[in-house]
Amino acid sequence: MRILYDFFTYLISPFLLLHIIVRAFEDRNYLYRVTERFGIYSKGIEGEVIWVHSVSFGEVKAASPLVRELIKAYPSKQILFTCTTPTGSKLINDLFGEEVINVYLPYDLKGSVRRFFRWANPQIAIVVETEIWPNIFQRCGHNNIPLVLASACISDRSLQLYKILFDLFKDTISQGIVVGAQTESDAKKFLELGAKQERTFITGNIKFDFSSPKSTLQEAKHFKLEHFKDRQVWIGGSTHPGEEELILESHKQVLKRYPESLLLIAPRKPERFKAVHKLIIDSGLTASLWSEFERLDPKISVLLIDTLGDLPFFYSAADMAFVGGSLFSVGGHNLLEPASLGKPVITGPILHNVEEISSQLMINGGLVIINDSSELAETIITLFDDSTKIDTMVSGAMEVMQDNKGAIENIMQLIRPLIKA
Repeated sequence: MRILYDFFTYLISPFLLLHIIVRAFEDRNYLYRVTERFGIYSKGIEGEVIWVHSVSFGEVKAASPLVRELIKAYPSKQILFTCTTPTGSKLINDLFGEEVINVYLPYDLKGSVRRFFRWANPQIAIVVETEIWPNIFQRCGHNNIPLVLASACISDRSLQLYKILFDLFKDTISQGIVVGAQTESDAKKFLELGAKQERTFITGNIKFDFSSPKSTLQEAKHFKLEHFKDRQVWIGGSTHPGEEELILESHKQVLKRYPESLLLIAPRKPERFKAVHKLIIDSGLTASLWSEFERLDPKISVLLIDTLGDLPFFYSAADMAFVGGSLFSVGGHNLLEPASLGKPVITGPILHNVEEISSQLMINGGLVIINDSSELAETIITLFDDSTKIDTMVSGAMEVMQDNKGAIENIMQLIRPLIKA
């Protein structure tokens, strides 16, 4: 199976360059640092290295408190923070600057992986959430590098895929890996794939430990007082194709009840900013771009957040939040970010990426699930009408957040014994 995997990866390697070119039509940043994706790096790295990997923007944000803890605990060591997307890389740079070494993780090609490990030579590898890469994981075992899967999770869909390649992934997972699973269900899935019972733990979800800086909250509060004044404000965050149309239709219904209300829309992917702006204009609603913001005209009914990294700020400035990726096939995005900022959270019904979190929030009354534009508009209007409902939802969500904190410390307890003094 491993020979077949290596043959397959080299067979498709020419198409990886084509993939980069295609992605570059959406985001030109894919054209930069291409050699890093094949394990070739222009910058050197010295000293003892702690390597942390997160896939993209959302995972980088979730991993940032853990990286901050590692920087504090091991000031004499280099922190290598890898990802696979330009947006993730930019966020790493924005959050940490020169405090970490920020490069792309190479494709899982045998030669590329060998070059990466020869260059980085990490003491420990920490993969946040879950990406299972057979060659990378095997190389950790071959080089006797401890590998920790932190805040690890596997969706039912991924589990079925991994089971098809069971022999390959059983070999990969059993390479001495320490699993810090988000939930008991996730731990069982890893055991099914061959993880060792004695090295599999339930540590919780690090997203419960995330909190925005107090400065962000203060800035958002002042911004709201200055620019939104007495307007009712709601936000559609991390939206995907198809969801913006539904959200705009909902806002038209909200405007009938609250003519001065304001909708903020933050698309998930920056390459869609222009298309969403056109969609807003075509809908007949008046729009403004955050990237060109000076002041907000009272006649503007939609503010498009066409920048990256500002979502927590606008979650803070809004009265309530709809979280996207949940109305079609994506599977939902981070519900805890607006909840942690004291906002009532609304989302769609397709939540397989955040199943455990959404269940807990629902049980505690901290989440409303809607199915269409009418239900979304009705929920927004109901919450604007009754502030006690807002307080009840916020209280329920905060209780869930408090009950589930501690994942960072649990993961650090797994990491500490594996890092040489």
